[in-house]
Parts: sequence; C-alpha cells; structure tokens
Amino acid sequence: MSRTGIDAALGLLSNETRFDILRALATQRFTATDATGMTFSELFAAVDTDDSGNFNYHLKRLLGRLVTKDGEYYQLTHGGVQLFSSLQATTYAPDSERESLPLDQSCPLCTRDLKATYEEGFLAIGCGEHVIVEIYVHPSWIESLSTDEFLDRVSLLLRHHIEKIVDGFCPLCHGPLGYELRSDDDPYPIQYHYPCQQCGTELRLRPQQTVFRDATVAAFYRERGIELHETPPWELYDTYGETWVIDGGPQTGFELVVAGDTARVTVDGQGAVRSFEQPE
Repeated sequence: MSRTGIDAALGLLSNETRFDILRALATQRFTATDATGMTFSELFAAVDTDDSGNFNYHLKRLLGRLVTKDGEYYQLTHGGVQLFSSLQATTYAPDSERESLPLDQSCPLCTRDLKATYEEGFLAIGCGEHVIVEIYVHPSWIESLSTDEFLDRVSLLLRHHIEKIVDGFCPLCHGPLGYELRSDDDPYPIQYHYPCQQCGTELRLRPQQTVFRDATVAAFYRERGIELHETPPWELYDTYGETWVIDGGPQTGFELVVAGDTARVTVDGQGAVRSFEQPE
C-alpha cells in the first residue's frame, strides 16, 4: 500500500489558511449535535484572515479531496475526517515508536524473517530487504495496546482494507477505485493495482488476496486447519504458490498450497473466482 494519497493530502495542509479551514469544519462537526456544515461566510469568520479572495482560493484547493459542498454548506469528506482525526492523535502520541516485532514468518521473497516495524504513523511488515505491507496505524494503538493486542488489531485492520479494496472502495477515503493487472512490478511480478479516483492513493493486492471471502477458498483452508477470518494475512504468505497471467489478463491463475495439498484457482481481481480445482 502506498503513501501517495496521504502525502498529497498532508501537502494541502502545509498552508496555514487551508489547515484553519479544515480545523474549523472538524470542530463544528465534532462539537455540534446537528452539524450540517458551514457556509462560506461562517467559514470565513472562523478563519484568521481578512482576504476573502485568498481564502476562497485555498477553500477551492481543498474541495474534492478533503472538503465537499452540499448546497451552500461546506463539510469534511470522509478522508478529511480521517486525516484530522489522525492529526489530533499525534498531539498526544507524537513520538510513539515500537521496537520491531518478530512475526514468526519468513519473507515470501527471500528466506529472512518477517518483522513488523512502526515509524511515523506507518506500520511496515518486511524483512529489512523487502517491504511486504505498509499501512497507516493509529498512533494511540502504540501506547494503549499490548504487543498481542496491537498485532491482532493490525491484522483486523489489514483484512478490512483488503475487503474494501476488492469491493472497489478506497479504505482511506471511500472513493471509487480503478483496476488493472500489472505483471512487471516490484516486489511481485504479478499484482492487481487499484488507484483511488478520489484521494490518489494507489493500492495493490496479490491475486491470492482477492478471494479470501470466497466460500470455496475458505472451506479449502478450513478443512486443513486454517480459519481465514481469524488468521493474520502475513501468516498466509507461505500458502501462496505459483502465479500466472491468463491470456494477457486481467484474469490470473495461482496455486494455494495448504498442508501439502494444492488447489489451482482462476480469478478476475475483483473478488470473483472463475475456477477452482482442488485435490480429490
């Protein structure tokens, strides 16, 4: 998962006027029981500026990504709410870090051990040479949760992210996702890419990750002692076998190898299993 969309959103807030607009809308949303947004004049009065033209320019810069307009009322988008909540969280956990946590799994790209490392709001799962997953984690989790609780929470968050991506919605802003197959990218030669049309974040999944809600796939794992909805995604990497592109894409095929048994699956990258062959 990429930081592109988050970096772009944070870049918008590098200007004091734009940040004050976001803060005013967030304050009204979180404190007013009947919050419907703010009019232009209400927002202008709440922000410390005397230049209405300059204010209007910066307000327009926020529209679409962090702010939306309904009639005469301006309000935060879902992404704007998430971003402001995250910025608030850093005020009481600004420097929180956690030592690298061993995950008792091998890197799917080499033989090194996987570790989870938290830094500057992001949790990276990798081996030091390869980054397998990078995901935003709420800073308060670092201070308030034990190691096991922290990893359980990250596992749940990551599964929810994957499900939203497969459903076509950005897990960061709920905007619509594009969709394409790429077979020439790192760290995996075959991946589905899902660029968000609203916030710009580019998300990626391996073909195997797109079908874990499928009943047939879940049964294949369950019959071999693995409950997919209870298993951290990084503990499934060892079950991913060979992957291949079918007729130039976007369909792909792959193997799932569990307890010595191999299933061959064909998928479209949007959650649909086209074929499933498993051992007798």
